[in-house]
Amino acid sequence: MEYVFKTGIVLLLCALSIVSCAQIRELTYPEGFTYLEKDEVESLMQSMGESIGALNQLVTEAAPSGTVQQQQIIAELNKLEAYATRLSGGHTQTNQFVISDHIEGFISDIGTAKTFARLDPPKYNKVADVTNACADCHKLR
Repeated sequence: MEYVFKTGIVLLLCALSIVSCAQIRELTYPEGFTYLEKDEVESLMQSMGESIGALNQLVTEAAPSGTVQQQQIIAELNKLEAYATRLSGGHTQTNQFVISDHIEGFISDIGTAKTFARLDPPKYNKVADVTNACADCHKLR
């Protein structure tokens, strides 16, 4: 009996070593769950930080009637929204619980900022809500 148990354990370990972690996650996490690797989260956060910096600079330099600047700001908001959506796991439950608590509100703030930025003349005051949201969330950590 002990031999069968040990053989079973060895076979199980061999099988698990063949199967990748991603495949194991498909079996162990519920459907609709997105596992975000630490490196991916760090990369997305880095990209978001760079995008926030670019947004701050664009808004600071924006003229009230500058349509080129308006389009650049909207494009940067679109980029930031894409990063945030990836960080949200495509609006699914993820293993990043602290991020999950705040990311949907952040994405909503980006949408509001884009709406105000598209006005004629554009209003960029909601962009400040987006850039401040990063500092507010990271202050908690």
